[in-house]
Amino acid sequence: MARRHEIRLAVLEGDGIGPEITEATVHVLKAAARRAGLGLRLKAGAIGWKPYRKSRTTLPDATIRTLNGHEGWIVGPTFAGEYPKDDPYRGHPNGYLRRHYKLFANVRPVQAWPQLDPLIPDVDVTVLRENTEGFYPDRNLAWGYGEFKPREDVGLSLRVITGEACDRFAKFCLDYTAALGEKRLAIVHKRTALPQTEGLFIGAFEKIRHRYRNIELELVRIDTFSSTFPREPGRYRLVATTNLFGDILSDQASGLAGGIGLAPSLNAGLDHAMAQAVHGTAPDIEGKNRANPSALILSTAMLLRWFYLRTKRAACRDCANLIEQAVKDTIESGETTPDLGGNASTSAFAKAVAASMAST
Repeated sequence: MARRHEIRLAVLEGDGIGPEITEATVHVLKAAARRAGLGLRLKAGAIGWKPYRKSRTTLPDATIRTLNGHEGWIVGPTFAGEYPKDDPYRGHPNGYLRRHYKLFANVRPVQAWPQLDPLIPDVDVTVLRENTEGFYPDRNLAWGYGEFKPREDVGLSLRVITGEACDRFAKFCLDYTAALGEKRLAIVHKRTALPQTEGLFIGAFEKIRHRYRNIELELVRIDTFSSTFPREPGRYRLVATTNLFGDILSDQASGLAGGIGLAPSLNAGLDHAMAQAVHGTAPDIEGKNRANPSALILSTAMLLRWFYLRTKRAACRDCANLIEQAVKDTIESGETTPDLGGNASTSAFAKAVAASMAST
């Protein structure tokens, strides 16, 4: 067994199906950590409706202190804009986390699973999305909200792009491409319509491309990408783009791959990273032990790889490998939750994933 190392993670269960899939994720994580020789220290925190009902905030001070003390976080799904208006985080606690902790890179791998009856069976693409700027009004001003109405029939939205954010994101994307051994990175943009802001974004990649001589940068307009990707999905493996474009393109890819039910994601910065599934809170099945925890489990594997890239601790990489293979083996065995055509409960699926590691 590998020499034991320890990582410390904050765990925030979120809303809706969040508590169920977070519990399942922790169960799988603990099983994989034991197999990989990785020590874990987990600390719970509260986010969303539960703390709001108690203290009128979706992110209480105790949670902030917990997040400050941990590099990595596992966060269940939360609502977006559906909390009361007096919430100090304006109903977007995730937006605050991304901005405040500079989680500037959202990594969204999309892979087709046969169990999802994909429209395109060979989709396999990762969208790298800048996460802190763009058209999102909860994070593009130092104070206030970046969407407003100067009069009743006029609405204004600000798109903020800075050189500093573009530079750190470009380096992350090229480093990520190099770490995967990939030779090409597509930069998806709309410079023809937004020359100043998109010029800053593209320019950040062009400034440092000489450091990555083995990586080809391909500039692709977003309209071109949107029309060609469904016809030629194998043409693209890694895509880097701005915030709103990345949000839309990753969901487009997920739709072609069969949906977002199995779609993981990582929100990464230089000092912190947050594992969080792409899907939402699914209140219609809340508390029924029917939710599929795979996306959050796979997001946690991505978080472990982030730790590996930072620390080179083999146990983090081995733990991630175990989790990913176990999820794949369990789904292929047919022991799945109802969304994939099976009869397994959330907790039973997690136990099956953990049990499958014993045979690897």
